[in-house]
Amino acid sequence: MLIRILLPLSALTIAAHSQTVLVKPYVQPGNGASLNGTDVKVLTWLTDQKPGEFAVEYGVAGQPVQAAKAVRLALDFAPAKPKPGSKPAVPVTPKNPATTVEEIKDMITKEAAPVISEVAQHYFRYRSELAGLPFDSEIAYRVSLAGAVVREGVFRTRASATQPIRFVAVGDLANGKSEQNAIAFQIAQQKPGFLVALGDIVYSGGRANQYMHHFWTTYNDVAAPGEKTGAPLMASIPFYPVIGNHDADNAKLPDYPDAFSAFYFFSVPKNGPGIGAWNLPLGKDAKVAATFRARAGAEYPALSEYSFDYGPAHIVCLDTNTYTTPEAIQQWLAKDLLASKQPWKFVCFHAPAFHTSPQHYSEQKMRLLEPTFEKCGVDVVFAGHVHNYQRSKPLRFTPNPPKRDPRGRVNGTFTFDAKFDGVTNTKPDGIIHIVSGGGGATLYKTDFAKTVAKMTAETPENYQPLTEKFTADQHSFSLVDLTPTTFELRQISIKGEELDHFKITK
Repeated sequence: MLIRILLPLSALTIAAHSQTVLVKPYVQPGNGASLNGTDVKVLTWLTDQKPGEFAVEYGVAGQPVQAAKAVRLALDFAPAKPKPGSKPAVPVTPKNPATTVEEIKDMITKEAAPVISEVAQHYFRYRSELAGLPFDSEIAYRVSLAGAVVREGVFRTRASATQPIRFVAVGDLANGKSEQNAIAFQIAQQKPGFLVALGDIVYSGGRANQYMHHFWTTYNDVAAPGEKTGAPLMASIPFYPVIGNHDADNAKLPDYPDAFSAFYFFSVPKNGPGIGAWNLPLGKDAKVAATFRARAGAEYPALSEYSFDYGPAHIVCLDTNTYTTPEAIQQWLAKDLLASKQPWKFVCFHAPAFHTSPQHYSEQKMRLLEPTFEKCGVDVVFAGHVHNYQRSKPLRFTPNPPKRDPRGRVNGTFTFDAKFDGVTNTKPDGIIHIVSGGGGATLYKTDFAKTVAKMTAETPENYQPLTEKFTADQHSFSLVDLTPTTFELRQISIKGEELDHFKITK
């Protein structure tokens, strides 16, 4: 095995020690955005709060082994004390005529996660930055504690602009159901270079205790990969997080002291618009907000908006939660997209601008950015939030004034490319929108024909026949193979079967 050749250690078994590793080291993107200079990755892991000293070693095969420092941070969370009778709210759209009361109740039930007992939580989070990494390279690493191996693994650095890449985009991942394990296992079979998590990373409130109970056990701390157990994806595959409503809008400070934990557990490029009106609000308690900021460091507000280059792709990740307005980030977004020279441009966010499901139908504010996407050369937009798979026709959209009605809907003028088929005609005139929200949360098994009939009758000023492909009865994820001139997407089911397949060429 490469790691054993590269990083020899005398002790290759876990020795007895007092400190307990609760979450094994996993790979994060770190502050690597452009393809200039070198790459960087961050190893992160969690332990109890007993003392211990870690050693981190890494390197490229045939080159000198390097050591990295492990920086420790204490994470202490008191038990949640919600107000009597309250619980984290599930955003719904009761004013949407296309959503019945029964569908709303069904949606709330489906998004529920297992109840976790409220206890105090005390962790040490360790972070180790692996800097100066050459692009297009395989890096071996080893983390040890008191001479015993905690984890050894291999990951690849970002590909340079001319190299082909493979990545996964999928949202609505971990709510403690068995389907998330099978999806993680199927993702591992495809061997992607990285994964974009399209929001709602953990249910139901993005809290630390929810990560501990039903996130790491599927995607990171898996001894024997399988359909029933998941796969240790994060040991070698960086996850790029997108903030969804269940990550930041459902459980808030100070009622839930371990809320917003994505900002503690992930590390992303720091090239977003910075502090502004678009940021996740931290509440009125200045002391609580200061504690959160100290723990999150530069990841707040970085996780909400950022971009990165990977191979021939430029990818932008945005926050679509209730506290955001598209207009607020439009200037930064346009500048970022226009500055990129990459042949492919993708935008990723949680709540889709265009889809054909009754659930979340009126959450259409991201439609306001469609003219910016078109002007700046965006090829494909990825979203989650709606728990199924949908692919739009290539479309162009111009919002009509007034921009939004009281229900959140955005009306406008559509133009569709009816000639594109993704097989023989592979040059779309317009942007393709993908909904890939089948990562593990219970599906929205919408009847497509009934939904179309209902929307056509009840919202004729808003609904358009924009959906080309629709699969609501199987969990799935989007697998993308990309070269400088070709984009190929396969939608892979929980059984490893192909649900959709299309190509775009430059």
